[in-house]
Amino acid sequence: MNTIRVSATKARNSFFELLNQVILGREVIVEKDSREVAVISPKKTKIDWKALFKASKGTHGILKEYYPEDNPLRRKGAAKFLGRWDKDIKAKYRS
Repeated sequence: MNTIRVSATKARNSFFELLNQVILGREVIVEKDSREVAVISPKKTKIDWKALFKASKGTHGILKEYYPEDNPLRRKGAAKFLGRWDKDIKAKYRS
């Protein structure tokens, strides 16, 4: 991947030109006071399945301690729309 280094002032003055360079697959590093402060890179369209799998393994079992009836948004007196976010979570997580 080609990399372009520009000052913050030049980046401000030629932002749309830099975006065109990013569209072409180049990475733009913005510097201010001789320090790298930002990177503009093309959006990744591919899913990083390894990272997703690693993150999902880290969350395994996170809902075991969740009890829908303990949700303060579902208690008596709460507005009806507040507790809807967890209505699809089943009681099977109570194992």
